[in-house]
Amino acid sequence: MVSAPLLFLLLIEQAPLVFSSQQVQGNKPAHVIGVSKEKQYLYASNEPDSTKWHCLNRADIVLNLSQINDGVCDCPDGSDEPGTSACDEDIFQMVAEQSNEVNKYFYCDNKGFIPRHIRRSVVADGVCDCCDCSDELLSEYKPFDVGSDCPKLKNEFDAMASTELLGYEKGRKALLALENKYGVKPEVDDTVSSDSLEKTKQRLVDDITLLSNKHAKDKVKLDQAKRNYVDQLQIEDPVLYQFERMSMTALTSDVYSSFKVVSTVSKSHEDILKILVELSDSYTRSLNDEVVNNGIKKFKKLKRQAEKAKLTADSVIDDDQRDNLISYFTEELPQMFLERESEYSLRYVIGKSNFVKALIEGKINYTNDILQYVKEYSSIMNDISQNYNVNFQDAGVKNAVDSYKDYLSKYNTLIGHGQISPSETLSKLLNEVTSFVNENAPKILSPDANEEEHATNSNSGGALEDLRNKIWDVIPNLDQFSSRGKLITLKKQLDVYEKDFAQLDSKLQLTKAKLTAIDLTDGEQDEDNNAIVGELTKLLEGMGSQSYCIEDVLDNYSYTICFQEPMNQGTIYQIESKSSGKKVLIGRFKTLGIDADLNMNKYVEHLKRAHSDDSDLTSHLASMQEGDEKTQNYIFGNLNELDNGFVLQYENGDQCWNGPHRSATVFVRCSDTFQIRSVHEVTKCNYIFDVSGPLGCDKAFEYKPPKFNLAK
Repeated sequence: MVSAPLLFLLLIEQAPLVFSSQQVQGNKPAHVIGVSKEKQYLYASNEPDSTKWHCLNRADIVLNLSQINDGVCDCPDGSDEPGTSACDEDIFQMVAEQSNEVNKYFYCDNKGFIPRHIRRSVVADGVCDCCDCSDELLSEYKPFDVGSDCPKLKNEFDAMASTELLGYEKGRKALLALENKYGVKPEVDDTVSSDSLEKTKQRLVDDITLLSNKHAKDKVKLDQAKRNYVDQLQIEDPVLYQFERMSMTALTSDVYSSFKVVSTVSKSHEDILKILVELSDSYTRSLNDEVVNNGIKKFKKLKRQAEKAKLTADSVIDDDQRDNLISYFTEELPQMFLERESEYSLRYVIGKSNFVKALIEGKINYTNDILQYVKEYSSIMNDISQNYNVNFQDAGVKNAVDSYKDYLSKYNTLIGHGQISPSETLSKLLNEVTSFVNENAPKILSPDANEEEHATNSNSGGALEDLRNKIWDVIPNLDQFSSRGKLITLKKQLDVYEKDFAQLDSKLQLTKAKLTAIDLTDGEQDEDNNAIVGELTKLLEGMGSQSYCIEDVLDNYSYTICFQEPMNQGTIYQIESKSSGKKVLIGRFKTLGIDADLNMNKYVEHLKRAHSDDSDLTSHLASMQEGDEKTQNYIFGNLNELDNGFVLQYENGDQCWNGPHRSATVFVRCSDTFQIRSVHEVTKCNYIFDVSGPLGCDKAFEYKPPKFNLAK
């Protein structure tokens, strides 16, 4: 926290800029708040009269030097108010695109720490975003949130950097030990001759030609196998043939998309309810903020109304129901029609089919009731956010408003969503599947016991029915003696062809990727990366010769990443952590490389997780980047480069329920031990694995600290 004496001194030091003519020393202000040292010269008098100054982009508008940072936006380009919030932020962004003289962002001098740029929209808002509080010096209000002072942040940064560098040194030593164990020698730093490079390219081109020819021939063989299977299927099992012709992929995709909306609505309901409940419990009623008090009354009334209507919204249950429905359409039904049997009775199978249809349609329609409450809760928070009395500085209200801003960034589109209903395609496919099950299940499943008893008591006689039931028991065992055995053989052959073709396709794509990498190689950085990739490839081949695997359990799933020899046999598997848990192939190794952008993003994520407890250090390491209003630059020196940005790509995993084969990107961060830290599904059936281990360490890393402002 900035001490009271220090804040007082800062205010005294800067105050003359605003309140009196004593702010001028010679022909320029003593110091212009919000402007870097390199651009202070822009605020010296630029007029014949040394007490005058004209706008940086409008020489016809002349002001007194005392009007700089006086809280009044006199210049159309905003250049007279670099240290206040008097001018709209959009003005600076628009003008700065046409001129290098006007800064888009407020400059924090941050003596004792690292200077940085912040958005002008947070200047003079009562919160010290600069650790020297310079963004609040010209505010009409006393800061209510001072935060950490610069010397404290410097100490925290030094401690953080020491921890990071110690971890790196352990990881580097572990990497060297692995290289020694598997006999990997460092890449010789010789310039690759153009002759040898051309030979390598030609070899890859030849490999691609051979693989492409085999790829084309195997594609013909695979297509023929598919035709043979379909022809035999049509003859031997017309019911299964009709089932496989149904658009189950489209159906499961529609179910997934629809339940994604259902789950999102439920989650938005949970989140907005949490914000309002916490606000109701924490705001200071005695301040008598009419807007907040009325909003809380509306909320409590609306909440009682929802409880009376027994409104339920649970995103976890929605996701579980979605997964069960997908399993029903992609596993239970196909298995039943393929094996012509079910562990459930015929009556249950038909009843479940009708129930599934009603559940999907009913769940989607019911979501509209939840969405209506979400909109009404959001309306309450909109009113509070826009109209609460900021002068009261109620911490409970401020936290709720901040939380609601984050909420809108996630759900703003949803709040404007219209009526939710099953799509025409989904309704049509549900009707088709339900009708198909009702019509064809009796053809492949044995009658229920009560139906048998009824038939036994009928005029047809018990002996005939008894013989019929025995036939039903025998039929499933006749496959090996019938032509259905040929159908099963064709199916197995087709599966083998598809697997082999997928591996060949992966090898072809890997070879093409190698050739592309060579074509794109240019400059010292690429040469460094190529050397890193070369050494890591040799190390992985050595580890793969002993089938080296990394295993961890996350969220009730066991994940295994295995390196094999040859490398394209490397795999990632996911196994449910329960007896007889389902095993899923996430992907097979395709390629590896260095991704500098992903490395930066992952390192920032790591810092926020590892060093955020009781500290706002990481927020003070983010600086807006001049020339790009969307990009934040991080001012921690080159600490991110202790990780080498190593990534492995995996493709052609088991086919997902909605069509694509599973795939994954594995990012490795520097550490002395291997660990799978997290797994996230970034797009449908495409995952990113955050892994730590020696493979992620850059042996050539040399620390370069950031530029601290240590001037006295």
